[in-house]
Amino acid sequence: MRALWYMFVANLKMNYRNRMALFWNLAFPALFIFLFGFLFSNFDFSVDVGVAGVDSSPVAQRVADEMEATTGFSVSRGSAEEELDALRDGDRMVVIVFEPGDSPEQLNAGIYYDSTEPQESQIAVSAVERYLNQENVESLGEVRPITVSTEAVTSTELRYIDFLVPGIIAMSLMNSGVIALASAFVSYREKGILRRIKATPFPLPVFITARILSQLVVAVVQTTVLLALGRLLFDLQIDGNLINVYVVVIIGSLAFLSLGFVISSFARNQEAADALANAIVFPMLFLSGVFFPIDAAPAWLRPITMLLPLRYLVDAMRDVMVRGATLTSEWLNLSVLLATGAVCLIIATRLFRWESSAT
Repeated sequence: MRALWYMFVANLKMNYRNRMALFWNLAFPALFIFLFGFLFSNFDFSVDVGVAGVDSSPVAQRVADEMEATTGFSVSRGSAEEELDALRDGDRMVVIVFEPGDSPEQLNAGIYYDSTEPQESQIAVSAVERYLNQENVESLGEVRPITVSTEAVTSTELRYIDFLVPGIIAMSLMNSGVIALASAFVSYREKGILRRIKATPFPLPVFITARILSQLVVAVVQTTVLLALGRLLFDLQIDGNLINVYVVVIIGSLAFLSLGFVISSFARNQEAADALANAIVFPMLFLSGVFFPIDAAPAWLRPITMLLPLRYLVDAMRDVMVRGATLTSEWLNLSVLLATGAVCLIIATRLFRWESSAT
């Protein structure tokens, strides 16, 4: 146990003395929060129009098709319950629910809008009403085919900074676990540090455990600094339990630390480790919803994002931080991260090399 403690402290000191690692672990993600926070502090993603009950009549189908074909509208179709839930979650600005009217020729259109964004919602409601009224004007009968009503719904406000910070934290955990750890371990191997440790009675599992524990401390410090920065500069709102947040941080860190160990086992030198780590990190960085919602991606690309472990960490961080989700409700995201960590750790243990292949 004493050997584990000494190695743990030694790893912390090496992390502290590594100025480049400090930059990538703290300054780099903080810079993202600073720039994106100021540039998009008022950016809101709840601009979609949800439509339910389009099968109730050809008129409803025609209205939905016309809005969908119009530039500036992003139409989502689903059940009334699904679309209204999306409105309450802040994922829609307006929802139209079509229902049969008093006669076969009539149709009721209930327009639900987000009361927390009155200016944007009124603009959207006016645009939607224009399409509905156009159907009434074009009708030659005395009975208006569509009866329109409006109702306000209070949604959970999601500012861009509240959306961004969980993604940035997940990104920093990935960077420190994959890039920093893989590069450091390959460097230790090239410099003969691992070979000298091998000559001691120090067991490999204890050595890896000490490194993992020190990196988890770094991850907790990273998260605390970034949360404090978001809170101080942009009044970051955290609706979830902080204990749940840190549990997700630890599980996510373990997953990406294990992936970093795998890369360090395959890479022959530091240049190869950096190239391999970047080849893995950059696709995940831009395809996992760190900066913008996955829903904005093309339909053909969304199934690919399901293969990226960073997406599950981003989703879990965002859910427990800004949506107040519990760990139980995040079982799928956490299970994927735990499975990723377990598989990568098994592979890394089997492939781990103390000495460089050139030696």
